[in-house]
Amino acid sequence: MIRRAGWLLYGAVPLLGLALAPGWVMGPAAHAESEAPCSETVLRDTGDLAPSRAVDNPPLERMHVPAAREIADGTGVRVVVIDSGIEPQPAPGVAPASATSLPGLDPVRLSGHGTLVSGLIAGEEGVAPGAEILDVRVFDTAEADVVQGHRDVTARGIADGIRQAIALHRAHPVHVVTIALSVSTDDPVLRRAIRDLLVHDVVVVASAGDASDDDASAEGPSADEGASFEGTPDSDAPVYPADYPGVLAVSAVAPPGGSVIGSVVPNRDTDVAAPTVGAISVNANGQRCDIEQVAASWAAAEVSGVVALLRSHFRGESAEQVVARLVASAEGSERVRSPWTGAGVVQAHDALTRSLAPGRSGEIVPSVAQDRVDATPPLPQQRPDLLGPSRTLLLWAGLGGGALLALALLLRPLNAARRPNAKDGGV
Repeated sequence: MIRRAGWLLYGAVPLLGLALAPGWVMGPAAHAESEAPCSETVLRDTGDLAPSRAVDNPPLERMHVPAAREIADGTGVRVVVIDSGIEPQPAPGVAPASATSLPGLDPVRLSGHGTLVSGLIAGEEGVAPGAEILDVRVFDTAEADVVQGHRDVTARGIADGIRQAIALHRAHPVHVVTIALSVSTDDPVLRRAIRDLLVHDVVVVASAGDASDDDASAEGPSADEGASFEGTPDSDAPVYPADYPGVLAVSAVAPPGGSVIGSVVPNRDTDVAAPTVGAISVNANGQRCDIEQVAASWAAAEVSGVVALLRSHFRGESAEQVVARLVASAEGSERVRSPWTGAGVVQAHDALTRSLAPGRSGEIVPSVAQDRVDATPPLPQQRPDLLGPSRTLLLWAGLGGGALLALALLLRPLNAARRPNAKDGGV
């Protein structure tokens, strides 16, 4: 063994020298293509970054979206994405039907966040590829450079975007508004904008809150604990517009064995949750990419796609009825909410197929068991017994005969004792 190792080492020395030599053919191999992650950064030069070659989409499988798409694909539904803007792309990306931008934003899109969100909703490999996307741009980039005049995510910016969505709705009906953004301060202007939007029978989907570096120490459940964690009285981060009444607040869950600690915040207004790691979207450079983060913003995009499927299938139902179906069919408990997952993980196929009858205001009355006379099955009818009397007579005759036989057997020893004995002179 030692001799063999020596020969291997001897043969490796020339190869090592060649590897260290300039221009060695193995040099460029260090720059081999790597698959594209879904990054919010807009890369003007992708270099050796190759599109993702992932085959599976675990989050969509977890929510049974492929089966749901056999029933509906979102056709006929208009979804407004209030975000950083969408790079118009052919398949597998999204070419928005319209694009508006708030005044004062940089003419060049500086963030790929909105593009990723739209791809998760209605990209070729998104949840609802048949849905129509409308782009409303409200900020330049997160942590914007104010020196350059760039704008960050603000409550007033989101409110202005909502006003744009209302204007779009007046021209052509809008069914879903996606706000995969959040602020931590309640703003009366934003609150009023949400209230004005909800009166138009629109489902508003918002992020229930992503954790910043300061939130990394927040206590949270692992993927195994999930919806069973009820939280504590302090488990309620302020997140807007998700915390406003009528808004569908969406959080994210970690993949098996993972944890949401440091990724999302506990929010008692969370309605439902969705998995995000492994989802497929398209980045701002038109490359197919993989979502690598547990993030409520990506989860809100996915759930917006599921809402689009429901609104496409249940065309006559109100926004409240659609949300009721989504929450009631989630994989968790509608009665015991968790600040991490709400009613549980969204189940797209169940939401489309479960037998539910929500009222116009979204109320679902559970069935209650009642004892009713008319629900009692009738007693079986007895057939007349034609041999009844004869059978009874035979039964009594048999019993009587058996009794006489038993009596005779008992009296037989007595009769034998009274009989005269021949030895005693009897005849």
